Amino acid sequence: MKVLPRVFALLFVFAINSLAAPPPPPLQAANLKVEVDAREISRSLIHARLEIPATPGDFILWYPKWIPGIHAPGGPVQNLAGLRFETAEGEAIVWRRDDEETHRFHLAVPAGADRVIAKLDYICNQPNVNSSGVDSFGNSLLGVINWNTVLLYPETASIDTAMATVRVQLPAGWKFGTALKPTPGEEKSACVEFAPESLRRVVDCPLICGENFRTIEITGKNTPPAFLHLTSESASAIQINDALIGQYRKLVAESVALFGGARWESYHFLVVCSDTVPHNGLEHLSSSFNAVSERELIDDKKRKLWPSYLLPHEFVHSWCGKFRRPATMLTTSFHQPERTRLLWVYEGLTQYLGEVLTVRSGLLSFEENLPALAAKLDFLMQIEGRKWRSLDDTAAASWLNRAHSVSWGQLRRSQDYYNEGLLVWLEADALIRERSGGRASLDQFCKKFFSADRPKQPSVVPYDLNEIIADLKEIADEDWEKFFADRVARPNAVLGLDFLPKTLGYRLQFSAKQNDYLKEVEKSRKLVNASTSIGLSTSEEGKITSVVPGSAADKAALAGGMTISGVNGRKFSGQRLTDGIADSVSARKIELLILDGETFRTVTLNYGDGPKFLELIRTSDHPDTLAAILKPVIKDEEKK
Repeated sequence: MKVLPRVFALLFVFAINSLAAPPPPPLQAANLKVEVDAREISRSLIHARLEIPATPGDFILWYPKWIPGIHAPGGPVQNLAGLRFETAEGEAIVWRRDDEETHRFHLAVPAGADRVIAKLDYICNQPNVNSSGVDSFGNSLLGVINWNTVLLYPETASIDTAMATVRVQLPAGWKFGTALKPTPGEEKSACVEFAPESLRRVVDCPLICGENFRTIEITGKNTPPAFLHLTSESASAIQINDALIGQYRKLVAESVALFGGARWESYHFLVVCSDTVPHNGLEHLSSSFNAVSERELIDDKKRKLWPSYLLPHEFVHSWCGKFRRPATMLTTSFHQPERTRLLWVYEGLTQYLGEVLTVRSGLLSFEENLPALAAKLDFLMQIEGRKWRSLDDTAAASWLNRAHSVSWGQLRRSQDYYNEGLLVWLEADALIRERSGGRASLDQFCKKFFSADRPKQPSVVPYDLNEIIADLKEIADEDWEKFFADRVARPNAVLGLDFLPKTLGYRLQFSAKQNDYLKEVEKSRKLVNASTSIGLSTSEEGKITSVVPGSAADKAALAGGMTISGVNGRKFSGQRLTDGIADSVSARKIELLILDGETFRTVTLNYGDGPKFLELIRTSDHPDTLAAILKPVIKDEEKK
């Protein structure tokens, strides 16, 4: 019977690698001209004119549906307006939308016509969570243009061979940043034409623009050029200090050192600092789109929360996701579905390496990162859904999980391939170091697997799980098939954390004192997080936002959407709930007045353990492997 786990592991690898995408239709080259008028972006409108090579008869055009990076059919076609088609001579062309594919358009191109002129308006209003990273939007002071929002292309065209020349007109006085190359002399013009690029490349190079704009060179030592572009409604919000600029410069150097080279001629961090643009991050080969709140980069306490990890994560994607991509996620069009089962590599490994580089670059110190890592583990430990649903399944159904469940998210599971994927790769790194006595690590895997020494390779190189396992085996003699099958392919009753003391040198313990990181998270998110103690979180007003399955709150039949109006006979406040949890040590209970719809009821939580906050604590019987992992590899004196 001992042979069964090994058989299961082999079947898992075979199943992952057999998910080949269906053969695409015959592909042809096409050269498009795309003229974009963004002068009304402050009114949530963009206008475009496209010249598209065509053939007479039934001619099919697509609006991009599966845009790389969002892992979902989220192309915002619902915001397409004013769509008209005509010949080069101005004759109207009849069209109709496909009955089944709403992104697909049938045109009746008249005889003798060799091109179609498409005119459209795009409404910038953030339609859904799956399109937020590939949408266009703006206000009176700044804007973001994702070219997929104003693009149509022939069904038979390959996005690698079809070329597009893009020209854009911006509001007067605005500056811009993008990885596209302006034609000489137009770098600072309000009406800019860019050098022709493939459709894949054009869609992979969004543009940010604004009245308040700052570009900072952050090229690292021995790296290709890198630039940080910042825009905001407020001129002061983009005046980041020299220390932070130095840390971003170190990020570039540490990343190129980790991967052994770069796949870009120059890299552009596009950063929007705004309270009106949704928080976001999306990867591209030679740029990344990043949206943070207006003051988050100039307020150290705010920056050291989610924003500290944002740019490193998206930067890692230049190698992991953009240069190397799962074969089943690499398509030749923007309408072929992606098969996302390997997102625990694409996103999970990126999540891990992004965290490593956040510390190596100095954006967070080792001590500042530790409570954030503990918080991730704490949240993962509360996920009841792992008992029925594997990590593999959360990746396979990625876009269905992208929006958080309003209630009982821990039962459904969400995009756990991010942080649970991080945990898988942290354990793999620690295991390699343990087996080799510290002589090898995941860094060697990165240099081999993401090797930049591929001069004749295309911009995207596919992989499957077999290649990952083969490269890992060259570094450490381990049964990697079983390792990944155990952690990824099977539902697990509990989160596997035995490796923490065995290979990392850390153990978990609960503390009654909340650390500064958790306090700042609560303040930033305007919530009271008591999920580790009584099993619920609430807004500052007392509305329950989540309940942990199996907790005291769950056993008392509480649920998200209910409101806590009172705590132990007094009107609710966050502090009174915190005090009630502390008093439970002696009282052995907490009484809550609950507003459930239109009905008040008193609920008694049978709880007596007081405040509980998870911490990572050093053990004395094992070397500090976590510190070794996060140690910078670029010496301070090598900073530019």
